[in-house]
Amino acid sequence: MKTQQKKWILGLLVLLSFLAILFYNFLTPYMTDDMSYGAEVAKAAGIFDLLRQEYEQYLTWNGRSVVHMILRLFLSGDKWIFNVFNSVVFIGLGFLIYVNAAGRKKPDIALYVFIQLLLWVFAVDFSQTVLWETGACNYLWGAFIIMSFLTMFRYMAEHEDKLKRRWLWVIGIFFLGILGGWCNENTSGGGILLVLILFIVVWKVKKKIPMLLLPGVIGSLLGFGMMIMAPGNAIRSAAQEENYTGLLAIASRTLKCTLTVGELFFWPLVIGIVFAFLIWFQTKQWKKLIPMGVWAFAFLATCYALILTPEPMSRAYFGAGIFLFVALCKGFTQIKEEETWVKTLKYSLLTASVLAFFFVYVEAGADLARIMREENERVEYLIQKKEEGQTAVTIPMYRPQFENKYTNAYESDISEDSGNWINRSYAEYYGLDEVSGVPREDWTEY
Repeated sequence: MKTQQKKWILGLLVLLSFLAILFYNFLTPYMTDDMSYGAEVAKAAGIFDLLRQEYEQYLTWNGRSVVHMILRLFLSGDKWIFNVFNSVVFIGLGFLIYVNAAGRKKPDIALYVFIQLLLWVFAVDFSQTVLWETGACNYLWGAFIIMSFLTMFRYMAEHEDKLKRRWLWVIGIFFLGILGGWCNENTSGGGILLVLILFIVVWKVKKKIPMLLLPGVIGSLLGFGMMIMAPGNAIRSAAQEENYTGLLAIASRTLKCTLTVGELFFWPLVIGIVFAFLIWFQTKQWKKLIPMGVWAFAFLATCYALILTPEPMSRAYFGAGIFLFVALCKGFTQIKEEETWVKTLKYSLLTASVLAFFFVYVEAGADLARIMREENERVEYLIQKKEEGQTAVTIPMYRPQFENKYTNAYESDISEDSGNWINRSYAEYYGLDEVSGVPREDWTEY
């Protein structure tokens, strides 16, 4: 197949991928923190009020100011705006994985399909980290910013002697480094680790400090420092409890982290092991595994950095998973296809996986549409009752048969207890005193 034909096919796949994630974004309603933050954002008179709100959160809750400011900006507008931009960023993250795995080689259709499968099938808590607005801004957008920084840093390292207007590159990498370091505690830390490894490698090869890259390192460390030094982090940590202290606490956290890694990444790790053995058997050179190994090391470091936190949510492993996906894609591109059986197995498994995912996507999409229909009915009912002057409203909970891995609606659903924090979020967002739930089978109003 000619290169131009591959470009057209790749472009078509990108478009299909964009439409696929856009469809799911439009079928995902506001949930939990979207409503509590949304009610707060609604009180802001403009951008300066939003900045003030974020500064207050920096002092009282956590230091992820960059991604939370992105969230506030989106919550101040219509949901469809977020849906479109979030879809673009999802495709952009896949593109950054592609670039870091394939470099400047010819269009690789199989690699792009492999990346999309990794993201859709193995991305940690997809419903929370990609589709849920608050979670997406924290994790998907954070990973995109960090990967953008890493990609620009790597490009500058590889083309240091050919860059024009170097001062623009220096300013750009410095500020992008600040943003990348100020996104997410463990993922930003993993990104900084990768940057430092590349910085040291360039230093060793060129026998001098790569001054052009130094502002990127400084910027990332500065951003990371601003995030972890937030007064709100200490307040939040003080509120968390655990059963052990000292070395026992570290041992307990390490065990939990290890079990979580196994639960979330077992099959990607199996794929990585298969790739590593296949590359070794084909080349008999351990150095061929270094590209995979560096990203795999960053994955492990990003995972086990979470032992510093008493009870991390599983979605905190999302960024680590992205580093692992880059490692897998590095291996995918290194497998030689001269042997017929290797090529046949590779493309047969890839095609079968796409087919299997297609049916999962269609079924889950239908369920998402049903959930969205129920949510729209609830919202319309809440608004109607508020206009009638009621301050305490009861609405039905979701039908349980529509639950699937691509929706966080059930973990974010209301309960029969009007004092539950999710119920209070609904009440605050829609300007009511109380909102309570009732099982859908017991609902008779509509």
